[in-house]
Amino acid sequence: MRGEMTLRGVAASSVYNLLTDYEASPRAFRAVRSVRVIECEGDACVASNIYIEQECEWKFFVFGGAFPCAFEVEERDEEMKMKCSLAPGRRGTGFLKQFEGSWSVENTSEGVLIEHTLMVKPKLTPPYASKIFVQQVEQILEDVVNEIETWNGVVYGKPPHRQGVDASII
Repeated sequence: MRGEMTLRGVAASSVYNLLTDYEASPRAFRAVRSVRVIECEGDACVASNIYIEQECEWKFFVFGGAFPCAFEVEERDEEMKMKCSLAPGRRGTGFLKQFEGSWSVENTSEGVLIEHTLMVKPKLTPPYASKIFVQQVEQILEDVVNEIETWNGVVYGKPPHRQGVDASII
């Protein structure tokens, strides 16, 4: 699933900072109940990547639930892009068989272009699964807009894990 939108009146760096502020995800995204940055152990870990555990919610008509998941996140700050997948050692465990997601933020002549892609394969595929994931992408983009509206023009600062990063990069 892929979604995109263009926003005006907001800095691209602020949007990217929001999307990479994992600790703030439960406030900004209604499908995220909790987030915790974790240490990755083992040979499959990449030192420059970030590892997080989330408890996520899903809803479709009257059905819904929550599931835990752990992600490996690769940030490319200079390009304002990030991608995530199931963390090493967690692939194939829990509710998700496979997960890949990405965000891209770019300044354009029309405003800030935000792209979000999501590829999810649950272990059990419920009826209407594709509609559930299309709704999920739409909801996430809506959540970004709602969060930005609360800023009242204020710049969104760097997330805690990037506080020491060179100021010329985001």
